[in-house]
Amino acid sequence: MIDPQTWWAGGLALAERLPAPRAAGDAAGPVRTWLSEHSSPALLRARLADMGLDEDELCAVLAEEPAALAARVGRPGWAATVELALERAPLDPPLPAEGTWSAGFAAVLAPFTENAAERLERAVDRYGLDKLIDHRAVLGCFTDRLSRTLVQLARRTLVLELNVLRVRGQLRGGTPESRFCDFVRQISARPALTALAVEYPVLARLLAQVCDQAVDAWTELLRRLADDRTDVVDRLLDGVDPGRLTQVETGAGDRHQGGRTVAVLTFEHGARVVSKPRPVGVHAHFNDTVGWLNSRLPGLDLRRLAVLERPGHGWVEYAEAAPCAGPAEVGRFYWRMGALLALIHALGATDMHFENLIACADQPVLVDLETLFHPDLHRPDTGDPAQAVLTASVARTALLPFFLVGEHGVLDASGLGGDRDVPLPDDVPGWSAPGTDEMRLIRTAGVFRGSVNRPRLREAEADPVLHVESLVAGFRAGYDAIAAHRTELTGPGGLLARFADDTTRAVPRATRWYATLLDESTHPDVLRDALDRDRLFDVLWRETADGVAPGAPVVAELAELWAGDVPLAVCSPGTTDLRVGRVTVRGPIAESGLARAGRRIAAMGETDRFDQEWVIRATLATRRRDGEPLPAPAPLGPAAATVPDADRLLAAACGLADRVLARAQDDGRRVNWLCLEPLEDRIWAVQPQGAGLPHGYCGTALFLAQLADLTGTERYTSVARRALAPLPGLLAALGDRPADLPAVGAGFAGLGGIAYALGRLAALLDDTEIAGWAATAVDLAAGAAGDDPLPGVLDGDAGCLAAMLAVQRATGSATAARTARACADRLAALAPECLPAGGFSAGAAGVGWALLRYAAGDGGPAHAAAGLAALRTAADRGATAPAGTGWCDELSGTALAVADSAAATAVPELARLLDRVVGSALAPTTGDHSLCHGEAGALDLLLTASGAGRAAPGAALPRAAALLAALDRFGPRCGTPDSVSSPGLLTGLSGIGLELLRLGFGSRVPSVLLLRTPTP
Repeated sequence: MIDPQTWWAGGLALAERLPAPRAAGDAAGPVRTWLSEHSSPALLRARLADMGLDEDELCAVLAEEPAALAARVGRPGWAATVELALERAPLDPPLPAEGTWSAGFAAVLAPFTENAAERLERAVDRYGLDKLIDHRAVLGCFTDRLSRTLVQLARRTLVLELNVLRVRGQLRGGTPESRFCDFVRQISARPALTALAVEYPVLARLLAQVCDQAVDAWTELLRRLADDRTDVVDRLLDGVDPGRLTQVETGAGDRHQGGRTVAVLTFEHGARVVSKPRPVGVHAHFNDTVGWLNSRLPGLDLRRLAVLERPGHGWVEYAEAAPCAGPAEVGRFYWRMGALLALIHALGATDMHFENLIACADQPVLVDLETLFHPDLHRPDTGDPAQAVLTASVARTALLPFFLVGEHGVLDASGLGGDRDVPLPDDVPGWSAPGTDEMRLIRTAGVFRGSVNRPRLREAEADPVLHVESLVAGFRAGYDAIAAHRTELTGPGGLLARFADDTTRAVPRATRWYATLLDESTHPDVLRDALDRDRLFDVLWRETADGVAPGAPVVAELAELWAGDVPLAVCSPGTTDLRVGRVTVRGPIAESGLARAGRRIAAMGETDRFDQEWVIRATLATRRRDGEPLPAPAPLGPAAATVPDADRLLAAACGLADRVLARAQDDGRRVNWLCLEPLEDRIWAVQPQGAGLPHGYCGTALFLAQLADLTGTERYTSVARRALAPLPGLLAALGDRPADLPAVGAGFAGLGGIAYALGRLAALLDDTEIAGWAATAVDLAAGAAGDDPLPGVLDGDAGCLAAMLAVQRATGSATAARTARACADRLAALAPECLPAGGFSAGAAGVGWALLRYAAGDGGPAHAAAGLAALRTAADRGATAPAGTGWCDELSGTALAVADSAAATAVPELARLLDRVVGSALAPTTGDHSLCHGEAGALDLLLTASGAGRAAPGAALPRAAALLAALDRFGPRCGTPDSVSSPGLLTGLSGIGLELLRLGFGSRVPSVLLLRTPTP
C-alpha cells in the first residue's frame, strides 16, 4: 500500500500545516523566491496577519519535508477513506463495454462510491431506518448523486492521464472508443489507481472528503426524517401517510456545512417535502408577515408554505409549479408579485433570483428566504447619492431584471427572468471527442434551459414586460398597505421583532464566483500539492485587499472552500455579528438588518414610492430587445394654431428641467441621477449617470446651466455645479492611469465630449475652475486615442476632432489644436470604403463632417477631399434607405452632416440628398421626442438646414408646435425602452429641453449634436 509518511502530506493545506517550526533553515531563500513570484507584498502581509505568522515562520512551514510534516501533524481522517477505497479496487479489471465518458470515469471511481454506499447501508441498519425507506431506491439515489460528484472532481485529471497514455502509445484498441475503454480498464486497476492517488494527493483528499461528507449528510437526513416523520405528515402533508421514502434529490442549491444541501424527498404515494439543513425560523416568521399583509390588503391571499421548525434544521412544504388557467390568472400573478416585491423590499431581501421563485398558477411563491434583512456590508463609499439610492432600492431584491453579460450574450438571472433556451453569457467547460482517447477539455457555448419561476399560459411563459402595469399596481397596493400600517411591523412588539434571533444569510461575495473558483480548483495543476491550490485561493485575499469584498473573513472562507463548500456567511437580523463556519467576525456589519428595515419602513412615503416605481419600470424596460413590439407612442397631434414663441419654449424647457430636478438624488454634497443607459450590443442598464456627455451628468448639467443662463434661476445653477463635483477626482484618477484612457475614448461619448461640455459650462457658469477642468480633459483626450483609434463621432477620432476644434476656438488651447490635427490626419488617411456603416454618430457621415469642419479652418485640401469622399460614401450607402429622424440613422445622419457644411451643400448630389430628407422632416411623426432619433433630433436637422439655406427660416416651427402640444398633453417621451423617463442628453429629458432652448434662443444655444459653441 501507500507509504503513510509521504503521500498524503501533499494534500494538506497551508492552514493545516500550522503551527510551524520556528527556524526557516536553508530553504528560506528558495521559499522567499516562491513567495515573491506568487504574492504581492500587500497580499503576503494580509495572509501573514490572518494566520498569525511572521515571514520566517511561513517559510519554515513551506520548506518542511513531507515526512517531517506527516510525523508532526499526524494522519488526517480522509487518508483512511482513500486507503479503504483503494483496497476495493480490482487488481485486474475487465475491459468495460463502450459507453459514455462519464460512465467510464464513474467505473474508475467506483471503489470510493461502493465503500461510501456500504457505510450508509450500515448506518441505515444501525439506526433502524430500513422500515421507513425503500432501501434499494434510496441507496440508488445516493450512489448516483455521489458518483456524479466524484466524476466532476476527477474528470480533468483523468482526461490528462488519458492523453498521457495515448501520447506514450500505451493504449490498446483499433478505434478511439476502444482505446478509451482500455484506459478505463488500466486506470481502474489497484496499482494504477494507487499511483494516481500518490501523484495527486489533493484529488485523493477531495474524493475521500466528499464520500465522508455524503455518508454523514445522508445519515443525518434519514435520521431526522425518522425523528420528525409524524409531525411532517401532520403539518406538511395534511395528515395523509405518504408511504415509504423512495427518492432523495440533493444538490438543490449550493453545498454548505460539509456538503449539505437542500433536499427534496419523494414518497411512494407521490407526496413530496423539502428538507433544509439550516434553521427555518425566518421562513416561519415571514409566513406571519405575509398573513398580516393578506389581512391588510383585501384580495391579496398570497400563498404561504407550511413550515416545520426543528433545532438547526427544518421541513418546508413542497411548491409544485403549475400553469395559469387563463389570462386573468397571469395578471393576478403579476399583481401579487408586485405586492410581494413591496414586502420583501421592506424586509431588506436580496438574492431572490430565478431559482428562488416558483410560479404556482397565479401564486408567486418564494422558496428561499435566507437573505431577508440582508445587512449593509462595509463597502467602499463611492460618494454617489444615485448609487446609494439604487443599492437600497427594489433592484436590490434581484426579483427585478438584472443581466449577466458575457461574450455570447446576456442572461436575465432575476426572479422575473430566467428566459428559456437562451445562450449562457460565458463559455462553459465541455469536451472534444468525448468517450475517445482524444478527449480533451474545451470551452464551449452553453444554453440556459429555463426554470419554473414565470407563470405559464398553456405552453408559453408570460413575459413580465407585457404585465408592467399589473406589477406596478400590485407594488403600489402592497407598499401603501405597509406604509399605512407600519407601526404594526416596527412598533413595540411588532412583527419584525420576531425575526431578531433568526438565522439569515449575508452575501459578501457572489455565490456564482465561489462556485467557479471551486470548479477551477479541480485542475490537475493544483491537485499535486495543496500549496498550489492555496495559491489559487489567494484571490480571496487579493479581492479583499482591493476592496471588492471588504471585511470578508478570508481564513474561514478558505476552510469552507477546502471542505468543498460554498462559504456560508450567516448572521441574525437583530445583531451585527457575521459568522462563517466557526469564525465570528465583528466589523463588516455596521447596522443590523432589523434596524435597517425599520429605517426603510419609516421612510416609506409618496416620494420614495415614486422612486421605487421608476426603478421597477426602468429595470423591466431593459428586457426590451430590438424587434419587439413597443407600446403605441403618444401621437404628436396637430400643430398649435399659433407658432410657439420664445417664452412658451422656455416655459416648456423649465417644465422638463423641473422633472429632472425632481428625479435628482442629492446628499447635500453631490447631485446625481439614475438613468437608463445603452451599453454594448444594445443592452440597456439602470445605473447612476456617469460623466459622459451623451447619457451622463455632463449633459444634464449642460442643459441646466444653459437654462440658468437664460432665466437666472439659481436652483438650476446650483444643481448644475454640484452635479460636476466628482469630475476633478475622476480626471485626476485618469491622469494617474494613462493606460486606461483608450478604454474611456476620445470621442463625443468620451473625453472629447467631456472637454466640450466643460468648456461650455465654464462659460455659462462663469467659472475659471471648471475651465481648468476642461483644459485637463483636453490633455487627457490627447492620450485617449490608443493604438487603434475608432473613426466615428460617438467613440472615436471624428468626435474628438470636432470637440477639440470647439474648445480651441473658444479658449485658444494649443493642446486642443495639436490633438485636432492628429485626429484629422488619421481620418484623412482612411480609405472611404473602410469607414464603418452607420449614421452621423458612428459612420462615414460623421467622419466626413468632422474633416470638412477642420478643412474650413486649419485644414487643407487633403482634409477637404477626404471629407467629401466620406460623405459621398455615406450618401451612397443611404441612397435607398427611408429617411429617419436621428443622427444614428444612415440617411438623416448624412443629411445632418451635409447641412452643417457649406462645402458639402455645394455638391449637387449631396444637396439633393439633404433636400429629400428635409422634405420628409417637415411633417411631424409619431416617434419619441429625443435628441438622438426623435423629434428633437429632427428639429435639430431642420434648424441646421435653415441655417444653411436649404430650408425655410421657419421650417421647424410647425413641428415644434406639434411637439409642444404633445408635451402638454402626454408628457415627454424619451428615446429609451418603453419611453421610461431618463435625464440624459441623447435619449432623455436634457436633450429635449436643450432643443427647445435652441428653437427659442438660437444665437445663444448652439447644437450640441454638432458640438457647436455660441456665435460671438
